[in-house]
Amino acid sequence: MSTWWIALLIVIGIVAVLFAFSHIFLRIACGRNDRFNKNFDKAISASVYADCKDVILKGRDWVVSKHPEQVSTTSFDGLKLVGEYIPCENARGTVIMFHGWNASPISDFGAGLSYYQSLGLNLLLVHQRAQGKSEGKYMTFGIRERHDVHTWIQWHREKFGSTPVLLAGLSMGAATVLMACGKEFDPCVKGVIADCGFTSPYEIISSVIGSMHLPTKPIAALIDLQARLFAGFRLKEYSTVDAMKQAKLPILLAHGEADHFVPCYMSQQAYDACTSKDKVFLSVPKATHGKSFLVQPEEYKAALREFFNRCLK
Repeated sequence: MSTWWIALLIVIGIVAVLFAFSHIFLRIACGRNDRFNKNFDKAISASVYADCKDVILKGRDWVVSKHPEQVSTTSFDGLKLVGEYIPCENARGTVIMFHGWNASPISDFGAGLSYYQSLGLNLLLVHQRAQGKSEGKYMTFGIRERHDVHTWIQWHREKFGSTPVLLAGLSMGAATVLMACGKEFDPCVKGVIADCGFTSPYEIISSVIGSMHLPTKPIAALIDLQARLFAGFRLKEYSTVDAMKQAKLPILLAHGEADHFVPCYMSQQAYDACTSKDKVFLSVPKATHGKSFLVQPEEYKAALREFFNRCLK
């Protein structure tokens, strides 16, 4: 066999290994997640909330005691999207809540759900596509999920008419609701809350790759190719910064300053780009990813209360 053939086979082998590696990374990053449906206690123990498991489980028990109604709608691309609806007597509005990556509504919001309802709000706990009870093979880091936000708003409009709606998201859910601001909302939507969201799929994936001390650009490029081929989206397709340039509604951003998974500067960039006349950034010292409410509950509750009062006055 000639030297040229050997060299070609080596190149083909390297390409094949890189392609396989990037596909594995795509499956880990974007592949379907059912772990909280299968064993909630085990999933919590293996998550970032392991050290506050008791608080989350208490929140889960509160939800169970409310006997939530399972509801569903159909996404723009034909997926069944599932949520749990908890009504509030004499409600002044509904908060639609979008959880994060590899998470669930209870894991991300369980600690604060009773407080949200105490403010006079119905709760709609959404299972994001490709997670929990909703259909889908791949998560898209907010790219397709942002359209699901508008689908749920339409569902709410058809069922409850002009009842005011607020949107809340954490982590990938925060990126989801912020990206949804790039499209005009139904008039019933009054405000958006986004806690520890990233700016774009490309930025968060690059950040994770960098934290692993791997070459960022070539690996991100390969994952982008995989995402296009198998999940139908591009890592640089859209961002919260793009959407915030179109923002008109009141926006409350929150982020833990000790968040090493989604760096705090990503929320700062969204805040800086936001064109809303009513925007607030709650920066929480010592809070790691998704734990701002747990680290500073009183300050966080006060920010929520003031925000809701302004939006629903």
